[in-house]
Amino acid sequence: MKKYERITAIITALGGLWIMQYAWHTLKLGSIHVPDAGFLPFLCGLGLAVLGIIWVLIIQWEKEQGDAGSMEKRLWHRPLLSLVLMILYGWAMEAVGYITSTLIFMVAWQQIIEREGWFKTAVISLLGTLAMYALFVYLLKVPIPPEFFVR
Repeated sequence: MKKYERITAIITALGGLWIMQYAWHTLKLGSIHVPDAGFLPFLCGLGLAVLGIIWVLIIQWEKEQGDAGSMEKRLWHRPLLSLVLMILYGWAMEAVGYITSTLIFMVAWQQIIEREGWFKTAVISLLGTLAMYALFVYLLKVPIPPEFFVR
């Protein structure tokens, strides 16, 4: 594993610990029955700290196994492409609407980032878009941007 991935894993774990400390001392946790402002940030920090520590352990284990992947040289561009896709998705949501932009985003993600076949891409994109639409509109009652052809 690259040195940068190890550093990122350590920063993730330390960031989680810092969030936990901030939530505990500054925001106050409250109790499980009456949570205060710091309760959810504390849980999020705990999750980050645990995942960061697990990440460090996995990196160490892979290093001991001698599995410093040759794939790393070919995958450096994926985080950049992921960021570009997410920025375009955020912009497109207001421009073309939630359903259309989500469907296009999921197809692009499956094809560009994950390199899946077209059948699997279609199934994941359609079901994922429908599931997220149902979650936000029916369960969470969140208003979503209307489609450009309905405006």
